[in-house]
Amino acid sequence: MIKIAKGKEPKEWTEYRNTPGVDYQSIPELVESLLKEQGYICAYCMRRIPHRDKLYKKDGIKYVLTDESHRIEHILSRENHPDRKLDYSNMVICCPGHIGDEDHCDRLKKSNDISFSPLDSAFISTLSYKTDGEIVSSEQKYNKEINEVLNLNTPLLKQNRKESWESVKRELITIKKSNAWSKALIEKYIQKYRSMHINKEGKSQYIPYCGIVVYNLQKKYRQIQ
Repeated sequence: MIKIAKGKEPKEWTEYRNTPGVDYQSIPELVESLLKEQGYICAYCMRRIPHRDKLYKKDGIKYVLTDESHRIEHILSRENHPDRKLDYSNMVICCPGHIGDEDHCDRLKKSNDISFSPLDSAFISTLSYKTDGEIVSSEQKYNKEINEVLNLNTPLLKQNRKESWESVKRELITIKKSNAWSKALIEKYIQKYRSMHINKEGKSQYIPYCGIVVYNLQKKYRQIQ
């Protein structure tokens, strides 16, 4: 995960939620605003969104695509906190939540609450990554929710995170021709993976799984004398 910097809610959402008697319902302007401020990656697993996931049949070969390419997630669920269901500061956007054969992110979380938020710097600072791509928190309560409520350590998610970091390592070794990376080079790559980049369609996007790359680059940086 990376810290999400919430922006101002779109005026269309302000108008919608101020309509007398209105209940929660997604509108296109809300979706686009959340996608933009998150750089088109999932708030929890950091996969690219929008994207439709494969739901495999029992034979493990045939599949159908999820009927959604994203999910608007209420950090504090609508069911348990109806007073927050229209609150833009309580919303992030997630992937469809099914990679491989396991549910994760909002698809698994459903109406459960979590005690942390990807909007909170203090929480983000508790996160680290193991060599196999596993995401962990130094706080036991957070770690339990990461695994049991969000299921962020499925085999494929760990594999994707690991490969994201391994590909950066290979690139750096190719540039440097050795493992002796300089602080200047690492700083350049930290900035690259901390920043959004303009794609061919003109959208500003983060690189998927950028959190593990930034974490490991910062770790390497601290090790240089």
